[in-house]
Amino acid sequence: MKRIFIALFLLWGISLTAAKVQCRIENERIYCTYYLDRSDNQYGKNVEFRWISPNAPDDNRIRHFQVPPRHGSVYDYRFLPGRAKGTWRVEVIDLDTNMTVETTFDINTTDNSMFDEDLYEAL
Repeated sequence: MKRIFIALFLLWGISLTAAKVQCRIENERIYCTYYLDRSDNQYGKNVEFRWISPNAPDDNRIRHFQVPPRHGSVYDYRFLPGRAKGTWRVEVIDLDTNMTVETTFDINTTDNSMFDEDLYEAL
């Protein structure tokens, strides 16, 4: 029984320090933040965000970021209007260790009203 508690405690500790990515939709934007343990980032990290569309490969995107030494997060965002409906997947790859974390989120609406303002200003 004692071994089970020790094993669970170790697994719990690993999950606390593991990197993760979380996305939220707010104010016509989709924000995805990559979190990592600062103690694992003594010299800085190179990461790659991959936005994978549910059905429109031309809407996919890859961006590279440098996380400064001892920093614990970096984020990327995209505008919500014009994005394909469905379940999106975001992968973040630590290019130094080749470790990948991912998450998904759903887009249920593709309201383009944000771009209507630009159209009226151009006229």
